[in-house]
Amino acid sequence: MDTAFLEFLLNQGKLTNEKIATIKKYIQEHKTNTEQALVELGLLNKKELYKYKALFYNVGFIEDIFKIKIPQNLLDFLEKHIELIKKTKSLPFAYDAKNKTVKILARDFLNYNIKQTWRILLKTDNIEVYTTYPDDFDKFLIMTFGETLHEDTVEELVNSEATTNKPEKTSSLDTIFEQGSGITKFLKEILEYAVDLNASDIHIEPQENNIRIRLRIDGVLVEKFGRLPKTVLPELIAHIKILAKLRIDETRRPQDGRILVTIKGKKFDLRVATSPTIHGEKAVIRILPKNTHILSIEETGMRGKALSDFKKALNVTAGIILITGPTGSGKTTTLSTALHKLNTEGVNIITIEDPVEIVVPGTTQIQVNAQIGLTFANILRSVLRQDPDIIMVGEIRDKETAELAVQAALTGHLVLSTLHTNNAASTFIRLMDMGIEPYLLTSTIKAIVSQRLVRTICKYSRTAYVPPKDIRELIEDKLKILPNFDLYAYLEELAKKRPVKDPDDPTFKLEPPVKAPQVVNNKKIFYLYKGTPHPKCGDLAYKGRTGIFEVLWVSEAIKQAVLQRKSAGEIAQIAIQEGMIPLLQEGLIKAIEGITTYEEVLRVALL
Repeated sequence: MDTAFLEFLLNQGKLTNEKIATIKKYIQEHKTNTEQALVELGLLNKKELYKYKALFYNVGFIEDIFKIKIPQNLLDFLEKHIELIKKTKSLPFAYDAKNKTVKILARDFLNYNIKQTWRILLKTDNIEVYTTYPDDFDKFLIMTFGETLHEDTVEELVNSEATTNKPEKTSSLDTIFEQGSGITKFLKEILEYAVDLNASDIHIEPQENNIRIRLRIDGVLVEKFGRLPKTVLPELIAHIKILAKLRIDETRRPQDGRILVTIKGKKFDLRVATSPTIHGEKAVIRILPKNTHILSIEETGMRGKALSDFKKALNVTAGIILITGPTGSGKTTTLSTALHKLNTEGVNIITIEDPVEIVVPGTTQIQVNAQIGLTFANILRSVLRQDPDIIMVGEIRDKETAELAVQAALTGHLVLSTLHTNNAASTFIRLMDMGIEPYLLTSTIKAIVSQRLVRTICKYSRTAYVPPKDIRELIEDKLKILPNFDLYAYLEELAKKRPVKDPDDPTFKLEPPVKAPQVVNNKKIFYLYKGTPHPKCGDLAYKGRTGIFEVLWVSEAIKQAVLQRKSAGEIAQIAIQEGMIPLLQEGLIKAIEGITTYEEVLRVALL
């Protein structure tokens, strides 16, 4: 840093090569540092040194801080956080609406934690740090908050020594984490920020020259915190391992552990997985809230005939209900809502899960542990001797588990489980490929739910737009397969039922206002919707998720098709004629209703 700073002053015209040689000689002779040498040799005074240091680090410097007028709404906010201002000697002073950037004034602009603290409190990554002369900062703080600050604080600020009188210990991120307390504080910030944004996972990923931290927010990974120096990685991973009770000396093999922690007054179960990569160890932290609110079936986003068919299936006393979809599609949540509805005093519900993610009070939940022989099949075999009425099997992974589930259904139990298939109809084909006979499937399976999760548009920045002609025609074509569905009549009726409403209305997420179709050049057109970055959604344009579902009720016609081993496409066609809305079509309808975007539907349910 010293050499680079001297070269910077040379380029600024403050030094010459001869003066730099004098400085270096002075440092050697007097055993001092560059900054003290500059001041003691009279080449810069303390105020000039502070100013040029700020410019060197590319931090905005404000010459006359007293010209700044903090907006009243921001002052009202700051007065609630006086203790933080006192502690950090920093404060936001302006908001650039055009660039959506918060400007922070900091006395110690090299303190990395200041930016991190305000980033978390303000819930934005768009922060610019500015500084001014230390004495001017102190006076500005007293002038702005003099009546609010405690007397001892005012005295402390008035008598405080300017930071230029003290040599800086560090000027880069490489040494910020030299002490364990630094690691602890940084990890705490990551976790609190992730919880604020309702992230489900934290990815700490070593790259060739730095560390990338990404949060999975509403199913999508988003990079946060900026890139960190690679030197931080070993200590950061080691600290996570210690908390998760993993071996810190084992870096060549993957490890799994858990951390029980309280964050902002709420309890979380953090599942930690580490694995070696070519650039170092990677850690992924799954965030599982404990005592999670269990949604009602309606709150999942299921509706219409899909909702009525699913509820009808839950009313049977024996059979199989299957939930299908890829990892992260919300299958566990749907199962939990179903169990919550079925959970009455008169029934014995036993679940077999890997792992138990959502606790359902009043049920017996068992966690799979393959290391000691507790597999899905082994536990299910044992559970059948414990007088269950309803059994939930987390996943059917093999023929043995599938056969036991069928056996349980045939002997008078209601079985709920999940399977990895692309859609509801292909579930029959998958099970037949496992070796389950068609007649057993038609005798036991009552309904199959296939689902995906889509992000919902941020309700505070939601706007309508006319989609291009090719997209309009494609959507119209895809919706034509639905019998008795008139797109424009549906939207016109919906527009009457959903007028403009306050975004804070609790029904807004699943029932946002809809614009009626318009006639342009003698042709009807409909609208799609999108969001724009907004502080209330973390500048992601989306906030929260909802499900899109297709529910296949196993009717007599479906049973006959399965017995004849017809293809998944033929089975799906029968279900559509009987009223099932396929995933893609359900997603497109939610897009034209403005619940989600067309792009989100394509992301999870490809055409």
